[in-house]
Amino acid sequence: MCGICGIFTTDEAARHEDFGLAVERMTELMFRRGPDDGGFWVDPEGHLRLGFRRLAILDLSPAGAQPMVSHDGRSVIVFNGELYNFLELREELEGHGLRFRSTSDTEVVLEALNLWGVEALDRFNGMFAIAWYRPAERELLLARDHAGIKPLYYFLHPQGRGIAFASQYNCLLHTPWGEPGDIRQDVLHLYLRLHHIPPPYGLLENTFQLEPGHYLIARADGTIVKRAWWTLPRDPEPALTRDEAVEALHAALDNAVRRQRIADVPLGVFLSGGVDSPLVTAIAREQTDSSLKAFTVGVPGWWQDESGAAAAYAAYLDVDHRLHTFTDLDLTAMVAEAIAAQPEPFGDYSIMPTMLISRVARTELTVALSGDGGDELFWGYERPLSLLRSGTDFRWPWIVRVGLYGAGKYGLLAERSSAIVFRTVGDYYFDVNTRMKDSHLKMLAPDLAPLPADFALYRFEGYRGLRHLANYSRWVEFYGQLQRGLKKVDMASMHHSLEVRVPLLDREVIDVSLRMNPFDAMENGTRKAVLRKVLERYVPAESIPRPKRGFAVPLGEWFRHELRPLVEETLFTGELYPAGLWDRDALRRYWEEHLRGERNHKWGLWTLVVLQQWYRAHFRQRQAVQGGLAGPVSITAGGNPRGGGKPAPGPDPM
Repeated sequence: MCGICGIFTTDEAARHEDFGLAVERMTELMFRRGPDDGGFWVDPEGHLRLGFRRLAILDLSPAGAQPMVSHDGRSVIVFNGELYNFLELREELEGHGLRFRSTSDTEVVLEALNLWGVEALDRFNGMFAIAWYRPAERELLLARDHAGIKPLYYFLHPQGRGIAFASQYNCLLHTPWGEPGDIRQDVLHLYLRLHHIPPPYGLLENTFQLEPGHYLIARADGTIVKRAWWTLPRDPEPALTRDEAVEALHAALDNAVRRQRIADVPLGVFLSGGVDSPLVTAIAREQTDSSLKAFTVGVPGWWQDESGAAAAYAAYLDVDHRLHTFTDLDLTAMVAEAIAAQPEPFGDYSIMPTMLISRVARTELTVALSGDGGDELFWGYERPLSLLRSGTDFRWPWIVRVGLYGAGKYGLLAERSSAIVFRTVGDYYFDVNTRMKDSHLKMLAPDLAPLPADFALYRFEGYRGLRHLANYSRWVEFYGQLQRGLKKVDMASMHHSLEVRVPLLDREVIDVSLRMNPFDAMENGTRKAVLRKVLERYVPAESIPRPKRGFAVPLGEWFRHELRPLVEETLFTGELYPAGLWDRDALRRYWEEHLRGERNHKWGLWTLVVLQQWYRAHFRQRQAVQGGLAGPVSITAGGNPRGGGKPAPGPDPM
């Protein structure tokens, strides 16, 4: 895992020193993504500068360093991620007469693009963000993996003078063109409702995220072309029986874990008390031995604590288990570190346990396998079950459905799911993926702009049967909830220079999920029934917990006690960002409702605190330094992720 960045422009100013200094600064900000090495490349004509930070995983020698130039000198690449089928592709490329100088996957990616162009992307099975440049054509390709596992942000100059890109959003604040633009209130609205900023949006004007499975081509004449090279099918036809699905999934997971275990550095697993990571752990253990290290974090006394179930799994699977708990922790310092890990505002507070497990794993590992993706691909949440429970009622107009729900509530008809009272299926899904109610947001920021006009993630085109509803559910989870989860894992793990791989998002595993019947995966109201059947081959069925607990912490209680000073200092001292938007009296009432225990506003409060602290770290503090008024912000966290050795260059990188 690494960090990539660059600036591409036809502006003659690109030859000047400030462009070089900008790319150096962008690269410094990504130090934690790649503390092992760094590098730069400058186009001889001055149109492109590339920066790179390396976390060495494959081919630890200088031969694997980046930026990397192709064997014929026709192109250059910076590559963040891993290509898991690189050995097969390498053999195919050698059949075309190529001879490789390294054993790295980066060189395979580079030569595949050099030979096949953008068509090479669909041959890749991995997680990646790529910048590939052909100087003769003066053409830059940016590309992102099929599932959006690795991030890629970009800034388009509003007058068409060029494009800047990076693995971290905060790098886009440091181009020679100045800050990208004002805050987009419609995107802020999205952030406050969904607690992250989904692609393709950026919080500031002229900034964007490249969508999963997309590529972008920037040319010297100023044209920009963006296309999808892979998309998740919206309504695939099932082709497997339940038993066939279990067999096919088991085989695909075995292949995926075997591929993703390839590394020249220590590798282990994350282990929860659920289904997904225990299954990855079981298969990895079957392929290795009892020295496989498995890491778990727990919150003693918290109802969502899974450490006991994880310990039971570890005993069944015979792995070297490492259990770390949230005891005697400085919560303010932990929150500070969680915010310091965010190059953009991110309102999912489960980043805190994710950071803790990443921190402890990094003391012994460089690569960890996780179970991310299982819930979204295999119907692991309550949302699709609630949707389908009364799903046939979506045949009827909304007013009829409201009547059916009311009649069921009062015992006049069979009881209905509350999902049917929403005007559309899309309205239901948007609502259940938010934690700040629309009424609360209107109270706190009455003049906030509406959602982006082109935001269409949850658009629903009409009822076409229960299977269509189930497939719609998977599609919106994949492009909605999954993107938030992957961003969380990337931020948390990269803050500690740890690579996290996700075998359940391997393209072979996804292909199997698309061929199975959704109702086999939700058999008898059981979530992820097919995944459970595979896990039962490794542990007793009765040891697999039924309810999903989630990866969370008791933030609501922490806000009422240990973290109360942090919230009050952040939200009620000084001006709030953006200025003039917030109703301070309403915000005070919102906070006091939480303090009294009348409402649990932990999600909304965390989302607001993160936004303010992000602004202080990336704008107010910098403005103070520029104005000669440097001083500490409310909370700080930093330091070398390895606790010693070479320090991060410049100020704390995040």
